[in-house]
Amino acid sequence: MRALKWVLWALSGLTAMALLATFLHPFPAFAQSSEASLGQGMILYQKGDLRGALAAFTKAIELNPKNPIAYTNRGLVRYKLGDFDGALADHTRAIELNPHLAEAYTNRGGARLAKEDLEGAIADHTKAIESNPKSFEAYNNRGLARLTKEDVDGALADFNQALKLNPFYPQAYVNRAAANLRKGQKENVDEALKDSTKALVLNPRLAEAHTIRGQAYLQVGQVKKAIADFTKAIKLNPLQALAYLNRGILRVAGKNFAGGLQDLKKAVELAPKLKASAQPWIEKAEQEVQGKAAK
Repeated sequence: MRALKWVLWALSGLTAMALLATFLHPFPAFAQSSEASLGQGMILYQKGDLRGALAAFTKAIELNPKNPIAYTNRGLVRYKLGDFDGALADHTRAIELNPHLAEAYTNRGGARLAKEDLEGAIADHTKAIESNPKSFEAYNNRGLARLTKEDVDGALADFNQALKLNPFYPQAYVNRAAANLRKGQKENVDEALKDSTKALVLNPRLAEAHTIRGQAYLQVGQVKKAIADFTKAIKLNPLQALAYLNRGILRVAGKNFAGGLQDLKKAVELAPKLKASAQPWIEKAEQEVQGKAAK
């Protein structure tokens, strides 16, 4: 049976997103009954039935308690359901059963990152790389942890290696663009524009790439292009908090106070950590809207 693996990517500076993707890798077969439950769990997971997948992977563990794939897959589902402690326990058990299972280190590293254990996340992804030096996902994820830790140069080195191993990996282009935006120099912004555009060539439906490119356009003063990218990001993924925040600020600055206020409130609803950035603009928009109403 094969293990599920996830991929993480960054949204420039203010927040990070964790997304799950299915990457299938060969692994020795276990007992047929446990194998059948694993297969059922993967099918249910791919259909978006997380509760069903959780039950199937739990059944696989009951039938074969020494199956590391079942543990790391269940841990992945637990993460998706917001049970980070349960995810950590499952991935740790998978590693105890198979210390060379790179996917389990990658997945545990992601759970640690979600709990803001940056050192633990970096250590786990480093271990994943030691177990599988060709794991471009592990380089990408370690880069994200380093970027969150403000180690921008270390993050760039990891994203570069991920892209060296797989030059058709759009998530790493988005992350490298985010890291270059952190550096902030003109040449870095130019590289961010190139990388985010490259990501969209590889995956035109990648909302995060539009958000990052919109931020890059802002830094070079191309406001109309920035708004267009933020709008496209929201259309592709209505959970893009940074796109709402940035579009809201631009709308308020452009005197579209009602539209800006709506965007800013949505950004804070999706990501409460953005409140400090949004609040001054919310207050300005509310004052203008109330002033117009009073007239």
